[in-house]
Amino acid sequence: MKTYRQSMDQLHFTSEEKAAMVDRLMAGETKGVRKAHSFRRTLIVGVAAAALMTMGVGAAVTLTPAGEVFASIFGGSPAQTEIIDQMGVPIGASDTSNGVTITADAIIGDTYSYAIVYSIARDDGQPLAENLEPLDGMIYLPLTFDRADTDVGMWGGAHGGSYFYDDDPADNAIQYVEMMTMDAPIESGIATARFCNLSLFEDDMSKTVLAEGDWKLRFQFSFPDSGINLEGGQTFQLSGMEATLDGVTISPLSIQVDYTVWEELVWDHEDQGDGQMSGHDQEQSYRFFESLPISVNFTDGSVLDLSHAGGSIGPENGKTVCQKGGFFDEILDLSTVESVSIGGLTLPVAAE
Repeated sequence: MKTYRQSMDQLHFTSEEKAAMVDRLMAGETKGVRKAHSFRRTLIVGVAAAALMTMGVGAAVTLTPAGEVFASIFGGSPAQTEIIDQMGVPIGASDTSNGVTITADAIIGDTYSYAIVYSIARDDGQPLAENLEPLDGMIYLPLTFDRADTDVGMWGGAHGGSYFYDDDPADNAIQYVEMMTMDAPIESGIATARFCNLSLFEDDMSKTVLAEGDWKLRFQFSFPDSGINLEGGQTFQLSGMEATLDGVTISPLSIQVDYTVWEELVWDHEDQGDGQMSGHDQEQSYRFFESLPISVNFTDGSVLDLSHAGGSIGPENGKTVCQKGGFFDEILDLSTVESVSIGGLTLPVAAE
């Protein structure tokens, strides 16, 4: 499956229009102070069962199992659904503004990464917009919030993204998913999500407001951690520099590789004026980050190349602290993973 920006090349807009739409749709892709890189994601259709429970102030809320909520994002096979249900937690928190309700359906996560799916629907049963269709050749809906933020109560850097899609065209709801990877291990707490004004991008790149409103949701930010820690401490060479593998965490959802390069990266502070890296910064980013090969090796002999995963780079006291990783395109059964290869090192994976 292609990345968001690669898929945009298939659209019938000019290059400038495509770039502008991607930037708008992916606004808020990165958080924190470190320079970050994007990651890939896919959607695969699947089905599962639902449950009915009561939450809130006397309100009956249908809680859908996490395996069903995330089936169209991370895979809906019986094995994947079972793993997602073990990792994920239904939420059911919602808020209504001007006849439109936003509901936090479910959350899934591990040591460093989490994903939350929200549903958006008009209370009168009507669709948010007539003939709302995904962008050509993709599943992404051309929608945007004026404001969209989920505060999970943690300080520090993060990288990730968000997008809209329609999990079930037969109902009047659409879905919004936020996927983030943190620089530090995730802590349980209370999350606060805020959204303001939902709009549709028109063909001429203008915006039409579909739902004017201000929504605020609070819910428990907690989930089982299925991450497995692989021992670090080994040294390796990266672009002619000495580096140390500090540690690796892998789960069915994502992978995180922490390493230190024993040279300090120096960013070019010259303002490019167009939001683009200078040639110097691109070269340094490649040396310290993009050039690191990462792969997941399966027991059947297949290999998943993750060398283009996202992450962060942080110059620090004469060295450079780096994190590279992100979500897998599909939920993995770790019993099928034999090892992880990083910069010439191979670490065996023993599923717990």
